[in-house]
Amino acid sequence: MQLTTERVAAALLLIALSAATGCSSGSDAGSGAGAGAEPEVKSTPTVLAAASLKLPLDAYQLSSDEFDRLAAAQSTLVARCMHRFGFAFRMPDPPPQPEPPDGNERRYGTTDRAAAAKYGYQPKPPPPGKAPASKPAPTSDDPAETSVLLGKGQRSWKGKPIPEKGCAGEAARGLSSGAPPLSDSESSTAQNLSAESFTRSQRDSRVRAVLTQWARCMKAHGYDYATPLDPPGDPRFTARVTAQQIETANADITCKKKTNLVGVWFAVESRYQKDLVTENRTTLEKLRRNNQAQLAEAARVTGRTTPR
Repeated sequence: MQLTTERVAAALLLIALSAATGCSSGSDAGSGAGAGAEPEVKSTPTVLAAASLKLPLDAYQLSSDEFDRLAAAQSTLVARCMHRFGFAFRMPDPPPQPEPPDGNERRYGTTDRAAAAKYGYQPKPPPPGKAPASKPAPTSDDPAETSVLLGKGQRSWKGKPIPEKGCAGEAARGLSSGAPPLSDSESSTAQNLSAESFTRSQRDSRVRAVLTQWARCMKAHGYDYATPLDPPGDPRFTARVTAQQIETANADITCKKKTNLVGVWFAVESRYQKDLVTENRTTLEKLRRNNQAQLAEAARVTGRTTPR
């Protein structure tokens, strides 16, 4: 039997976050002082495609493939636990999702000209073979199965005690058993600092200057946008791909190349991130060890260590 995707996904996410962070809200990592004088940038690459660019904080964040590996291992552990209680359980297939950007591919706006020629500003569709079967999976509202899965309701089943937070909790704890515990704030340190560096870089005079150059270039092509983050949110482009959207995206990428917007913005943000990493190194290294430990356990569970 199988519970609904939405119900299981929401519950497992909360349980996994709780297990990985140790249920603590304490904080010992900060972002340091506010932005002061603009840091020196020693070199600026000339680059358009951002997918291959690595920012300093990337080393402390899980990639989409690593998330997939953890999810696969958790699914395996949940199914094993449910089988102990006599339930022929498998995790529900996730709904089809657009293909996630490669790394920092869209951090500074769209940069993939081939993708833009097909999809404009829309995300790429799931690659062949990634989308689950269209046949709806069976669902179950069996309270006993729910209790064993999520640890809600009865505390035992057929004489066997149900694990804390059910099989979902057992699976999450299994993945994080060898990892250093993290507080809630520690677990989100890299993401928070990444958002902070992006905001700081947007305000930097060197980035503002190249954004002005980009906007002038777009104006010359007949488009009125202040930054490359504006066109993807244009209400005209959110429903479906149109010829106008593709033409706009092509001009956008052309202007990025002409002004070296990606190279300038990347160089500036990298400098801000280097400072943030230095200021928060202890917490970030703890976060990295936690990620590595969970990935190592996931590999042991599934035998999967490389992308599909």
